[in-house]
Amino acid sequence: MLPLLLAASTSLSPTDTLPVPHAFLDALASGTRTRTGAPGPNYWTQGYAYRIDTRLYPDQNRVTGSETITYVNNSPDTLTEVYLNLAQNVFAPGNPRDRAAPVTGGLQLHRLVVQGEPVVLAPRGALSLSTSERVALPDPLVPGAKAELEIDWSFEVPEGTFRMGREGSEVFYLAQWYPQIAVYDDLRGWVRDPYLGDGEFYLDYGSFDVRITAPAGWLVSGSGVLQNPEEVLTPDAARRLASLTRDAITPIVGVADREAGRATAAGGEDGTLIWHFEAENVRDFAWGASDLYVWDGTVAEYPDGDGGTLRSDIYTLYRPDRPNWDHSAEYARHSIETHSDWYPYPYPHMTVNEGVIGGGMEYPMITIIGGGRTPESLYGVVSHELGHMWWPMVAGSDERNFAWMDEGMASFAEDLAFDDFFEGSNSGLNTMNGYLRIAGTDAETPSMRSADLYGPFGNRGMASYGKPATVMRALRAILGPEVFDEALKTYTRRWAFKHPNPLDLFWTFEDVSGQDLDWYFHPWIYTTGVMDQAVTGVEQSDGTATVILADRGEIPMPAIVEVVTDTGRRSRAIMSVGEWNGRTARVAFQVSGRVVEVTLDPDRSLPDVNRGDNSWAAMR
Repeated sequence: MLPLLLAASTSLSPTDTLPVPHAFLDALASGTRTRTGAPGPNYWTQGYAYRIDTRLYPDQNRVTGSETITYVNNSPDTLTEVYLNLAQNVFAPGNPRDRAAPVTGGLQLHRLVVQGEPVVLAPRGALSLSTSERVALPDPLVPGAKAELEIDWSFEVPEGTFRMGREGSEVFYLAQWYPQIAVYDDLRGWVRDPYLGDGEFYLDYGSFDVRITAPAGWLVSGSGVLQNPEEVLTPDAARRLASLTRDAITPIVGVADREAGRATAAGGEDGTLIWHFEAENVRDFAWGASDLYVWDGTVAEYPDGDGGTLRSDIYTLYRPDRPNWDHSAEYARHSIETHSDWYPYPYPHMTVNEGVIGGGMEYPMITIIGGGRTPESLYGVVSHELGHMWWPMVAGSDERNFAWMDEGMASFAEDLAFDDFFEGSNSGLNTMNGYLRIAGTDAETPSMRSADLYGPFGNRGMASYGKPATVMRALRAILGPEVFDEALKTYTRRWAFKHPNPLDLFWTFEDVSGQDLDWYFHPWIYTTGVMDQAVTGVEQSDGTATVILADRGEIPMPAIVEVVTDTGRRSRAIMSVGEWNGRTARVAFQVSGRVVEVTLDPDRSLPDVNRGDNSWAAMR
């Protein structure tokens, strides 16, 4: 661990440089948040239960649904309204969106009943084209009370875009597909940010009971646990599903089954099957379906944190002609087991679907990933999307306003898992080099920015993914793996199934490390300043060598200095950030012989924007 400057405190002080919004000060005063980064004694989140019946019509590219939402007011406030997220309206004509997308007409609302009272809908059959819609409550919802909403709806499924959709009429992935209750939290009240396509999601935790009707022969996967495998699968497939083990990849439904017309059980009189899923303590529900998929399964096993072992089924569904997907279950198993070092994976299964979109997108217990990939590319995307099962599916941050909190963490965890799987790789260094290519240029934007406010030239990706992953990697080198890992584990555990803010993350790291880290988090997350250290010379006398350093960047950082003497001996010193004297510093070594080489950051852990001045060699 490096000796840093200031000790962490439990209250705000004049030395704090991190911006603390007034709403957060109010939360500290009301006891929902604390200066240590832990939830306060009065912390609360809202609750809900969804009961959804939906049907897929592949020949029409259409989905219909009926749902009942039971909403529980756990807040101390009396509510006179609720807000619905209607994300499908991003595809409605004339609606604002971050980039081009198909126009399908958006979500059609056919019936809305609130606390037993019907709501009169507009003639077009929808409440509005908004992606965030206010619904007045007939009676105020006092603390501890429940409200029930009944909604019937339908929409045309667009070609794959904005994290969901279809490929032709053969592969479907349904996300942002049902009306949702928006978040009401202790910092903002109702969170009514519009869905524009690029920014992701912020949702409360609850339960789902979902029944999906699809044609026989179509395999359906979902966020929850399949409740009726014996009704929708053949006896052989149901038996294989029930007998998965960790030491094998089992074809639950293989190519031979599909070619023989035995991918599923036979349908009813109308040629359909109803797939029944249930999920607990999740913030969303997504599902996929295809009449081309095969289905592999295996098991992940990992410590539960109390001396026992947890088990989670791993499923991958894909078209058999997609390269390297026959290894996808192995990649998913390794990712779940490796990421569980941060917090034991809490769900009974993890499903990876292939197709529809170019990259990948995560939802509780399920992800969708675009098809043709090399082994390294497929592993990387699988591991990244499964990293999201921790951030934000467990630690439920606001993805739209603080994308770096989940994308950066998932990228950081992905890099560590990748290096564990592919011996000799250094994925974190590759990520850092990607950041350094744009660091300090006009293409860079701060990480602390809403995902909908980035420019069109890819800087959202670096600000939300590569840079924060690099920042976490560097902090791990500064604090040491033991302290850093305990801080990230503590943050994830503290905020499991809750809603952390960036300050909760920052202050948890300060709390666990015992150090003030404002000097680190503020410039790296809130600004586009760069680190640039240089070796400018070496002074040598009998038994002592003094390395002279310069700070040429905007972000002061600790310096890791390694010297090599003419005897071949290497010595390393770590200079704390507080030892800079303005823009220069001197680091003394006791040596035998003369220093012939000096290298800053020899392990390349820190994001120095110009490594050309990070070394020195004696004149021969």
